[in-house]
Amino acid sequence: MLIGTYSGPPAPTGGSSSANSYSTIQELLVKIPDNTANQIQAKDVRDSVFTLWEKISGLSASIGSNDVTYNRTLPSTSVTIGGVPNGSTFSGTVQDVLDRVFYPYAAPSVSLSVSAPNPREFGYITSLSLNWSVTKNGNSSITVITVDGSGVIPTGNSQAGSKTPVYGTYSVATINSSTQQTNTFYMSAGDGVSSPSTSATLYWQNQRYWGRVNLSSIGNPNLTTNPGLSTLVSTITTDSIIKALTGASANGQLFGSELSTSKSKTYTGMDGSGWHLIFAWPSSVSSAYTPVFTVNNLTNTAFTRVRTNSPLVNQYGITSNYEVWVSNTLQGSALDIVIN
Repeated sequence: MLIGTYSGPPAPTGGSSSANSYSTIQELLVKIPDNTANQIQAKDVRDSVFTLWEKISGLSASIGSNDVTYNRTLPSTSVTIGGVPNGSTFSGTVQDVLDRVFYPYAAPSVSLSVSAPNPREFGYITSLSLNWSVTKNGNSSITVITVDGSGVIPTGNSQAGSKTPVYGTYSVATINSSTQQTNTFYMSAGDGVSSPSTSATLYWQNQRYWGRVNLSSIGNPNLTTNPGLSTLVSTITTDSIIKALTGASANGQLFGSELSTSKSKTYTGMDGSGWHLIFAWPSSVSSAYTPVFTVNNLTNTAFTRVRTNSPLVNQYGITSNYEVWVSNTLQGSALDIVIN
């Protein structure tokens, strides 16, 4: 059956040329015999070329247009595939369906961090930076960014930056009743579809201290046999002495303090070098008044508390209550000590 015709310019010998397009390839093949007796005419060739051209052109146009649709009202029953969840229906082009499968929506991701040092010792009042980033994970442009309550002009794509200066605060009134205080900062971003958010926390803490102390000025007392001398020892273990401790080689380190919310710590190779060992931690930490000492894997009670709930002024002028313990005797060799 003819479904279209073509009329061309006059043939070189006069008249005009024309071609018929058939609805099926089978119909056209019937018109093209095996040519055993020269049955094929010029028009038969034109008809075949014209029909094939029509078919190819129509197919190409359909593939490149929205005419090729995929419509399904029955919910899918398979597992979630790509961006298409179980129970989905479809109405649109094949391109739409494939995009939903292979290019599902992806929300932007956000990140926020507080510049070092973090944690900070109580009293360390210096501005900090909030380092932020937002990553565009899909095709949707980033339309809004908020960092610590302040808007940032979005470019639409992934961005990163810093907000500075930012300040944190803490309550002096509660230092002796809490092991740490915090400030939390927030950021969010959005692309008109979702608005992910995140936070970053600044921590305020006290130091714990360890090392060795020279008690020769009071005769290097043996607190096992003379526990009453602990009061005299307390006069030597001053704030200045404690803050200057260098760690007595414990853990191979050259310092004797660190920010912490606990008294628990393992000290490997701690060497008094002929002096008494000393430890100090905030009175607010868990079990601050009842430490358990283990020396070389054996529980040891040869330590005495020489200061309790004792105000200690840190390097920034902030006062916190501390517990201070010393070894009962001089220590002249490296020990592995665990405090819990």
